Amino acid sequence: MILWALALLLLQVSPELRQHVEAGLKAKAGGDLDTAIREFQRVAELAPGLAASHVNLGAVYYEKKDYAQAIPPLKKALELNPDLPGAQGMLGAALLAQGYAAEAIPHLEKGQLEHLLGVALLEAGRPRDAVDRLETALQKSPGDEDLLYYLSQAHARLSRQLFDKMRSEKPSSPRTQQMIGEAMAAAGNRVEAEKHLHSALDVRPDLRGVHFALGELHLESGDYEKAETEFRAEVALTPASAAAAYKLGLVLLRRGQTTEALSHLKRADQLMPGMPETQLELGKALLASGDDAGAEAAFRKVLEVESTSQLAQAAHFQLAQIYRKQGRAADADRHLKLFQQLRGKAK
Repeated sequence: MILWALALLLLQVSPELRQHVEAGLKAKAGGDLDTAIREFQRVAELAPGLAASHVNLGAVYYEKKDYAQAIPPLKKALELNPDLPGAQGMLGAALLAQGYAAEAIPHLEKGQLEHLLGVALLEAGRPRDAVDRLETALQKSPGDEDLLYYLSQAHARLSRQLFDKMRSEKPSSPRTQQMIGEAMAAAGNRVEAEKHLHSALDVRPDLRGVHFALGELHLESGDYEKAETEFRAEVALTPASAAAAYKLGLVLLRRGQTTEALSHLKRADQLMPGMPETQLELGKALLASGDDAGAEAAFRKVLEVESTSQLAQAAHFQLAQIYRKQGRAADADRHLKLFQQLRGKAK
């Protein structure tokens, strides 16, 4: 980003200028940024009409993370030479660091700094544009935690904008009622959630996802009978939904209806193979139906995907019970120990 070679152009001007440029470059190379700043300040005074003198001063301030001081010389450098390489990106980043997001955007665009541009767009109140830029940047750096954070924030703000738009423009529509109901459920307000979800169904009985949300509410409260009713309705509306089939199977298993639970859990596994949540409940259903070998295979599939989660903890416990029943004491003890270790870490 910093083209220190530009400073060498100043060597052709005068011996005094040469002395300060060389001293500044030497100090910068040695990590003495304060001395480099003093030398480049003098260079800027001696050659105020040369863009290179200002960009080098701004670059040292930028490296020192003194963004407030970096901005004026970088702006001056670009006034003298708008095409100065590296300066656009540095100025945009410095402005963003100081909170001037809107002002930073054109400089970050010219500097082609996609990740910082996404942040600036987000902070300037343009989450839709921010999502596009941040996703592009994330493709190049998929593990970058800052990008993941800002992308999640951008999606959340965009979602909030759309939420507010629906509530403002179509407050009584079924989708708005569904959306409010789901938000209330997420906030733990079960009574209001049910009210809005039922309002959505009153207008559109075939609205997908609403019965599922109601089923989740009843499941969390332990009302398995009502949960079963809602999940059955969701399965009827969306027979290819693995999530609905899984939830119905889970509820049926808890109600002791093992045979029917097994059929729905198997169907969920066919629709979306390998889901550890499904495998765990499928294993329990197979175990309850007397198929120990099938149950063991299902629990082992859980552990192929999960190793430290509560799902893994439950799978180890179930395998320990199976092996104890079969007289395989060593295997039972090993899985029981792993179960206890995971439970201890979870506390």
